[in-house]
Amino acid sequence: MKASYLKILITTLAFTLPLTVNAEDEHHQTQASENTALALPADIKPLLTKEMQQIQLGMMNLLPAISSGQWDKIAEIAKEMQGSYIMKQQLTKEQMQTLHKTLPPAFIGLDQNFHRLAGMLAHVAEERKSELVNFYFYKLTESCGQCHSQYAQQRFPAFAEQGNKEHHH
Repeated sequence: MKASYLKILITTLAFTLPLTVNAEDEHHQTQASENTALALPADIKPLLTKEMQQIQLGMMNLLPAISSGQWDKIAEIAKEMQGSYIMKQQLTKEQMQTLHKTLPPAFIGLDQNFHRLAGMLAHVAEERKSELVNFYFYKLTESCGQCHSQYAQQRFPAFAEQGNKEHHH
């Protein structure tokens, strides 16, 4: 079990550590968001950016909580992710309607899946099921990568490079 846990942890770190936001990344993100595949209204873009930063922080806070068996903390963080941080709390009804008209159905599906997975993570943490906690953490990370590879290649150019290599083979 320890070997599989270590493998999941290493895989997870490979996905999450490059996502660390610093000033240079924020500048790059601003430039990339202007060219993003998602055509978001100007008043919603900053909220999505805040949302993604909160999710990233949550993902990074999950690592030490999982490795030390802090079940309550894992469940708390996962429930925050499930319920969303910023978007549901700060969007007006009109903005929410605009967002749902603007976003591609596949993006909405990825988003719904992410929040479903976060709920599953919270549930298995409450049940203290360490192998399933690791599984759902991995699935959350995988979900992030799927969305970023499809809708945020400007922000995460390694996904664009990966896509180009896959198309050439």
